[in-house]
Amino acid sequence: MKKGFTLLEILVVIVILSLFFSIAIASYIFIVNKSLKTIKELRSSYKYIYTLYSIEKAINCAKNIKINNSKDNSIIYMYTYCGMYPGFSKEVYFIKDNYLYVYAYPYILGDMTFYDKNHSIKLVEAHNLKAKFVISSPYKMVKLNLNDISIDIPILNTP
Repeated sequence: MKKGFTLLEILVVIVILSLFFSIAIASYIFIVNKSLKTIKELRSSYKYIYTLYSIEKAINCAKNIKINNSKDNSIIYMYTYCGMYPGFSKEVYFIKDNYLYVYAYPYILGDMTFYDKNHSIKLVEAHNLKAKFVISSPYKMVKLNLNDISIDIPILNTP
């Protein structure tokens, strides 16, 4: 009696193994692509949340703040202690080309409403920015709406 495998048995095993590995590789590629997409979405969400936090922090510590609602979107001008630069600085938040930008300057020289769109920093994609003052005892607040997400921010440096 001969021991061994026939050619047909070997071919069947090879076909079964190749099907198994092709399914395993396809599943692996799908999982990797889904993970990369999730990481990209999380980074985008983190950047958006960090931007909201930065705006909130700057408004909390604002010494002087002005909101211009004359156009489609608001423009927020402020002198703040908690901005992008250490110490007292000027920041202007505005929408341009469906992105939120900030013009930050480390000094308070010049007009508060001056900003240079060419030297501004692109923050996040945004289709609207609305802001208005709300007087709420005992604080003066800014009601901020960015991409239809609304938050109330107290201005802590008001008398």
